[in-house]
Amino acid sequence: MESISIKNLTFSRSKLVSSELPKSSRKLAKFAQSISLPKSSKIQDDKILDKVNLSLEKGDVLCISGESGKGKSSLLRVIAGLEKAQSGEISLFGEPIKQGDWNALSMAQKGMGFVLQNDALLSDLTVEDNIALPLRYHNMGTEEEIKQKVDRALMMMLASGFAKFYPSSLSLGMRKRVAIARSWVLDAKILLLDEPTAGLDKTSRNNLLSLMDNLRELHKTTIIMVINDLQIARDLNGKMSFLMDKKLTYPMYYNEIKESDDPRIRAMIH
Repeated sequence: MESISIKNLTFSRSKLVSSELPKSSRKLAKFAQSISLPKSSKIQDDKILDKVNLSLEKGDVLCISGESGKGKSSLLRVIAGLEKAQSGEISLFGEPIKQGDWNALSMAQKGMGFVLQNDALLSDLTVEDNIALPLRYHNMGTEEEIKQKVDRALMMMLASGFAKFYPSSLSLGMRKRVAIARSWVLDAKILLLDEPTAGLDKTSRNNLLSLMDNLRELHKTTIIMVINDLQIARDLNGKMSFLMDKKLTYPMYYNEIKESDDPRIRAMIH
């Protein structure tokens, strides 16, 4: 069964909207605001995704690259339901998602996690409370059940010793781990990550990739990530797609890039 299938997805900037998350307490509302966009006034119509197709099996890793400003991050946000597509279809685990259910709340409830490049951790909450926040936001369990899920997520990302820390005292690499734990704690079966290794030194990068590989191996988590470092695809034995001409190229492994018929793709590794 396919983990995720997208057909003919089209997106224009003129339709930017904020995430359709319910209002709640101040801190929960702040969390929602940190992962959403403000309501947009009229913006020049600019189609940046045109009939994009994507299909992945459970446990697949797909790395998406391409020129800056061409819509890679927007693609992740559309998939996550944080921005609205003008047209297209999406299915999760064989279940077609109705247009009215293609929003951030519904997608999170259906097992999709989204990790921003800037991690979006709340500075006035400890690590464990940051991770617990989406569970509380979506009313997913008692406090004891939430604690158990948070402890499990911390353990998966080797961050248990930092549960009582505040984000300001964490290294960038640890902040990235906590951000992934916060998305995965919702029992995410699909993780969307925007430049997860940006700004990391070699050791922190390799450690983070190893933990992400564990999520895939142990839990069959499907991972879709936007990258600039193409070697991530090689290190995770994942496939690469490039966003070109407003579409995704056919997925290929890293060692197949230099054999591509498209000179623009071959040039990516030079």
